[in-house]
Amino acid sequence: MKEKCMMQELTNQLKEAYLQCEREVLGVHPQEVEVRVIKNHIVIIAKGTPTIEQSISVHAIRGRSIHQTICEMDRERLQALLKPKVASIVGCDVTSIQSDICIGTGEKMELIHLDCDIENKFMHD
Repeated sequence: MKEKCMMQELTNQLKEAYLQCEREVLGVHPQEVEVRVIKNHIVIIAKGTPTIEQSISVHAIRGRSIHQTICEMDRERLQALLKPKVASIVGCDVTSIQSDICIGTGEKMELIHLDCDIENKFMHD
């Protein structure tokens, strides 16, 4: 029971950190966020908010899409904000973050890779 409470507290802290970063980058936050901890990974699934791609218009200058450039900058900014927050919460280094969007449902997913097994760490501390 204690382990379950510790894991719930961990996922709540990770969810709040993610929401803070989303608000700072996009100005809004998702209606629903689910956080899963699996070994040395954290999976964040966000529903009900415009994605970075949807939140900006499409224009091009000299053949390069401003939309694409801004999306890349916002993703990098989100990751730069999220990495230290996650590392501070879990006590491990974030080695990478991968982002994806489900076109059909609009759900956004962040896959955070860590240098330690936090599932084991928090289930047995």
